[in-house]
Amino acid sequence: MVQLAARYAVPAIYQQREFVEIGGLVGYGINFVDQYRKLGDYAARILKGAKPADLPIQQPTKFELTFNLKTAKTLA
Repeated sequence: MVQLAARYAVPAIYQQREFVEIGGLVGYGINFVDQYRKLGDYAARILKGAKPADLPIQQPTKFELTFNLKTAKTLA
């Protein structure tokens, strides 16, 4: 996907930081480290005896906005 956007000089926004690191223009999405931390908390609660059905549903609270300046200069 990143290669196609670069080939045709189309600015694109991606959901993950990794796409920006390999040449994408902009990335906006959840912070996976924070999500994994929440996952670990849930797993610990379950292992301590909490019922999964009783645990609240959590939504992401930390988001990342990343830019690739090298790609931006190439498209300009």
